Amino acid sequence: MLIIRLILVLLVITAMLLLGLYLLYEDKKYLLYFKKTLTYSLFLLLFIAVLFMLRRLL
Repeated sequence: MLIIRLILVLLVITAMLLLGLYLLYEDKKYLLYFKKTLTYSLFLLLFIAVLFMLRRLL
């Protein structure tokens, strides 16, 4: 559980940093990195949710 919280905190820090860099430099690559980070984090959350559900069932 601690590792999941650490990963979520790091994802939030990364997202805020990328959005800040996008607003500062107005370069589209930072927005693209933000979108990729968001999609990968959603996949990670979905995977963790499935693992929790499997753990509860088994």
